[in-house]
This record gives sequence, structure tokens and C-alpha cells, in this order.
Amino acid sequence: MPSDTPGARLRATVALPLAVFFAVTVEMAPAGALMHIATALNTDIGSAAAGSSLYALSTAVLALPLAGFAQRFELRKATILAGAIFTALGLATSAAPDLPAYLVLRALHGAAHGAFFPLILALAAASAPQNTGKAVARVLLGNGFALAAGVPISEALATLNWRIPIALAAIGVLVSTLLAPRPALHDQSESGENASRPARGIFWLTSTFALALAGHFSYYTFLAPAATADAVPAPLALSVYGAAVVISTAFSGTIAGRQRLQRAIAVIAAEAIILAVASLTPWPATTIMTASLAGICFGLLPTLFQTELLERTPGHRALASGAAVVAFNTGIAAGAAGGAAVTGISIHAPTLLGAALLLVAGAGLQAVRSHADKPLRTRSTVHAGTEPGITVIQAREPRT
Repeated sequence: MPSDTPGARLRATVALPLAVFFAVTVEMAPAGALMHIATALNTDIGSAAAGSSLYALSTAVLALPLAGFAQRFELRKATILAGAIFTALGLATSAAPDLPAYLVLRALHGAAHGAFFPLILALAAASAPQNTGKAVARVLLGNGFALAAGVPISEALATLNWRIPIALAAIGVLVSTLLAPRPALHDQSESGENASRPARGIFWLTSTFALALAGHFSYYTFLAPAATADAVPAPLALSVYGAAVVISTAFSGTIAGRQRLQRAIAVIAAEAIILAVASLTPWPATTIMTASLAGICFGLLPTLFQTELLERTPGHRALASGAAVVAFNTGIAAGAAGGAAVTGISIHAPTLLGAALLLVAGAGLQAVRSHADKPLRTRSTVHAGTEPGITVIQAREPRT
């Protein structure tokens, strides 16, 4: 079916965000069901939590090599296959009979996530090549809804049986992926000449992205205890944050069409200032306002970064998406670890650390942007048929 038919547009609008919603729900569901998992598997909460750590570690380590391997194949077929494997491992995890089996299956499931998520992002970009920013924003909206609704629903279902939400969400991944749109007929970004183009600027962009995320998650990981310390109900703070993420993600595609790096720097700087002020003025009103504003920043930043990565690498979209997934998981782990290291100083110290990391990330991104704006070294070329002494100056256009 051509990718510009109404049915294909509907699938691009609904199917891919739904696939991400279910995938992130599977990933995060155990966090809200640790007590139930520990009881069912006759273990302690810490051991049950190791399943989530192994999942994230597998995703971070294997996303890039798996994405590089997957981009050799037709994009939609590779996405469906990865979705089917993801679902099979989700169902296997939900049937794990004991703790060792659960931990091994969660690690394998994280690897499947590392292959699936980059392909979903690449397919979203390929199915809407004329508006990559909005396509990425739609997909990431599934992530926001998973945090705001998927995880709470999973917690409620886990009171019946912790296996239910994982199994249902895993099935949802496969059903949604089967409805995924085909790449646009005129989009040949993963094959032909574009497939041999180098993936430019990936390392520095993903490094600054990971650092910015580390700053954000240094704050977010400890939002609930910090809110409690400020006499704010933790569920209220988390709900305000989640709603802000969903709303800003929904509109993030409209600002990702141009000047993405400049706008990402502005978002990073704004969040750094917000977190710095919040860490020094721990009042209830400040806590709620910070949760809202930080959620808005987080809803905007991934769309800006991932759209930039996809636009810079037309021949390596799956690889670029894999790099973004690595940056995301690295940032989460680093932010949580860094915040934990300073909680002994104050429960608000992670927020101040987050502000500092964001400032460094903003400075790094400005350096990347300045380098990207520099024209290439001019060179003189004498073309056949031109008079001696006439030179042609070649320079690259600045990119933002």
C-alpha cells in the first residue's frame, strides 16, 4: 500500500506510538511491581530490581551493534521481526518460574528492546521523510503516555498478578507493529547511494545528549523523595511531571523543523536554571513548578536531538536511532548513580548536580554547533574549460 494513502497515514499516526507505548510499559512495569515479583519468586526486592538493571544494561550495550546489523535489511520487515521477538521474550518473562529464569529473560528482553526501539524511530522517519520532526514527536508521545498512564495501569494489574501487565503489553507491541506503515516510496535513505554515506557527527551529538539526560535524571530519579521532603505528595509531583511531558512532546515536532541545535541549547539552559533555583528554594510551590517546567523541557529535548540525528544520517537512520537509545539509557544510569552519590549531602543535592551537568551539556552542544557552522576549508579547483586562474570555492552550508 502506498505510504501516502489515508490508511497508511493513520497507521503512521497511531501504530508506531502505540508500539512504543507498549514497549516502554513492558520495560517499566516491573518498577511498580517489585513487591509482587519478589513475593511470587520467593526473593527480596533488591534481587527483583536487578531484572530492571539487566534490562537497561542490555539495551545500552547492544542497541548500537544490533541497529547496525538490522539496517542491512528492509526496514519494515526488520521492525516486525524485532517486534515479534520482543513479544515472545515478554511472554516468556511473564511465565518465568523462578528468579534466575526471570533475570536471564529480562536481560535478553533488554537486548530485543535495543534492536526494536531504533527500528521504530527509523521507520517513523522513513514513513514521513518530509516531516521527520513531527514523526519522531508522535513516536515519542508513546513514551510519554507509557510513563503517565501505562506504568500506573500496570501497577494496578500487578496487584492481581505481576505477570498480567507484562504479557498484555508484550502482545500489544506485536499487534501495533504489524500495523506499522511502509516507508515512503521515494525515501531511499537506508539503501542505494545514501547507505554508503558516513554517519556524521554521531559521537559528539549523542555524548552531549547523554550528558543532558544524566542531568535531567539526576533530578527526576529523586523527584518523589524530594517532593515528600518539601511537604508535597509524591504522586502529585509525579503526575504534574508526567502530564507536562505528554503535552510538550505532543507539540515538540513543531519546533524540530529547523535550528534544532540552537533550540536544544535553549531548552538545556532553561532546565539548568530551573533546577538550580529549585535546589536552593525547596518550597512546595517551587517543587510543583519545577516538576512542570522540567517535564516540559524533557518533552522537547529528545525530539530535537533525535530529529537532528536522523536528518544528519540519511543512510544510517537505524544506526543513528541506536546511538540515541544508547545515549538515553546511559544518561538514565549515570544520572541515577550521580544523584545517589550526593543524596548524603541533601535530598536536593541531586537537583543541583543535575543543573551542573546540564550546563556542561549545553556548553558541549554549543561547541558542536559552532563546529558544524564552520565552512569547510576552501580549495581551488580548475575545471576543464575554465580559464587558468579562475577558481571555484566549495564550502558546506552551515547546519543547525
